Amino acid sequence: MTPARMSQLLSEEETKLLEAVFLANPSVPKTITFTSPERCSGCSWLVWRIGQRLSERVEGTVCVVDANFHWPLIHSLFGTQNDRGLLHAAMRPDEPIREFAQRIEDRNLWVIPSGGPLPDSNGLLSSDNMKRRINEISREFDYVLIDTPALRPCTDSGIIGGLTAGVVLVIAANSTKRDTAMNSKMILEAANVPILGAILNRRTFPIPDQIYQYL
Repeated sequence: MTPARMSQLLSEEETKLLEAVFLANPSVPKTITFTSPERCSGCSWLVWRIGQRLSERVEGTVCVVDANFHWPLIHSLFGTQNDRGLLHAAMRPDEPIREFAQRIEDRNLWVIPSGGPLPDSNGLLSSDNMKRRINEISREFDYVLIDTPALRPCTDSGIIGGLTAGVVLVIAANSTKRDTAMNSKMILEAANVPILGAILNRRTFPIPDQIYQYL
């Protein structure tokens, strides 16, 4: 398969996700969590791409938030600084959330980086300050995409997912095993976190529609 065809397949996957999750009812603000069953599935990269594509499709404000305190990457993808972000916003609840958001050029796109790594982040994510901050971000921006670490090494995404409309699972087509994906699904369901959809990342071969609809 040529690189052009691979890019086309990915673009089609992203378009389906945008239509189903974000654009089906544009009048309703959307705050969505993204995670993956295991590391190195390209979740952060995909959130970066979808955030940009969404900002091109809508007139409302779009904000990409990095809640991956274990392996923050969003700031690098957007080319922004990571010395002030969600970590600091949770610790400084009196400052407006916009103070921690960085606008991308003159577009309707903002990014709130993690603010730095925090290996033991469960306490912070479960705090009332974090809950209030996520709610504030949802009020401040029309569309919010939150990147979180993979489910396999930690439970952060389940905590954040419970504060949003639900979770989109990013599955690496050529490496994520079916059992691993199903286990992630059960973990989220046990935590009462809605699964809004899944996207196959890193596809290197086409999947017939009659098979793909069952994935």
